[in-house]
Amino acid sequence: MPSNEKILIAIPARGGSKRLLRKNVKDLNGKPMLAYTIEAALMSALTPHVYVCTEDDEIAEVAEKYGARVFRIAPEMAEDDVSSTTPCLHLHTHLQEQGHDLEILFNLQPSSPLRNAEDITGAYDQFIRSGADFLVSTTEIDPHYFHWALKETDGAYEMYFGNEFMKERIYLPTVYRPNGAIKLARTEALIKHGNYFGKPLTAFSMPESRSIHVATAFDFLCCKAMLSH
Repeated sequence: MPSNEKILIAIPARGGSKRLLRKNVKDLNGKPMLAYTIEAALMSALTPHVYVCTEDDEIAEVAEKYGARVFRIAPEMAEDDVSSTTPCLHLHTHLQEQGHDLEILFNLQPSSPLRNAEDITGAYDQFIRSGADFLVSTTEIDPHYFHWALKETDGAYEMYFGNEFMKERIYLPTVYRPNGAIKLARTEALIKHGNYFGKPLTAFSMPESRSIHVATAFDFLCCKAMLSH
């Protein structure tokens, strides 16, 4: 098992969110949304290497206030079409050049504020036990939402997966979706593959109650309700 010094937690937090403006520093029940991810990462006690990757001054201030280190990225690395994996790998390269030997790279996006320290350590334990090179956190999907999906072609709709899936839930296979809360990988494999969905891949299942991914005002209100519950 890699020592704590060989684990890197990267929190990519750009300032330019579109559907929910400034969401990473938006007040969520008394503190910036970003703070929840920083606190969970620090409470996991997996590593002293907890960094927020950002191009934004206000986000950098929040990161430092809540105990994370800050890695400044260029504005072009925070554009809409840049994967969140890119600044994480850039941070890894920077630290490797400084002499750190980092074997495991977490990507914890601040848009999953309900993910907690136990989720992070549980995912890490699952990753080590599995022997996989990649892990993503998941949550179970209602099989009707998945198998009864419709597709549209020239104004006409049809079943995406075919009529053979027109069954009651108990007869449909269990399916999961990545919830965006936790991604981790062996750095050598991640550098080669370029994202967290390479093989061998394992998954860490989380309850729906902690799997809200904040992209819209509605998602944000759902998080507020869960935290107030």
